[in-house]
Amino acid sequence: MTSPAREDAASDGAPARVVFQPMVDLHEWRIVGFEALARFHDDAPPPEHLERASACGEREDLELRLLALAIEDARMLPKAAAVTLNASGTTILRPELDNLLSGWDRVWGLELYEGATSADLAEVRARVTALGGNLLVDDAGAGCADESRIAQLQPDVVKIDRALFWAAFDQPDARRRLDRLRTAARDAGALVLVEGVSEPAHVDLAIELGADIAQGFHLGVPTPAEDIDALIEALHGSIGVDAPRF
Repeated sequence: MTSPAREDAASDGAPARVVFQPMVDLHEWRIVGFEALARFHDDAPPPEHLERASACGEREDLELRLLALAIEDARMLPKAAAVTLNASGTTILRPELDNLLSGWDRVWGLELYEGATSADLAEVRARVTALGGNLLVDDAGAGCADESRIAQLQPDVVKIDRALFWAAFDQPDARRRLDRLRTAARDAGALVLVEGVSEPAHVDLAIELGADIAQGFHLGVPTPAEDIDALIEALHGSIGVDAPRF
């Protein structure tokens, strides 16, 4: 049940809840982290809310509220698992992140939104490093998340966009595009994560493509923090994936 405080926050543009989706190491077949995702009362997709906030000049404030809620709820997750949070470049540079993230007692990362940003990418990289976190390029192959952005950011993880991953099944151009992004990631010393793993055949393709980590409905649906233990148990029983190590 959503608390009254969260109901009030939701009516003011914050999400009704935050859910967490597992990320699975393909080599060890083990959950290594969770991505925090916002869900809104009106069921509109998060990008729609973010665009509305952008039009009002309030996107950074909304993102900061999302980050705060995700960090609060993440206290219920296994301490050994990393947690990643989504943010735009200008939000990453906001001074409020010092209080939100400094000293957070788990491995964490910030996923840089794939769209255009006015933030200096070198400053974004330096900022995340100074805060003690990992930097992820989100939805590589979509928007502005291309080889140039990977080279400039030198991220820790490159997340391949799910639409590109799905297209790589039977479209040679998509396969070549994904290979270029993977090469750029390796040149930057980054791990490769593929999004959109929604069936067993996707696991095989992800491994064939040389991915290190995978995420998608086959590996766990977005779930409230209080239900993560049950999700981990169910995934172990259904696909044999191991729990985070303690």
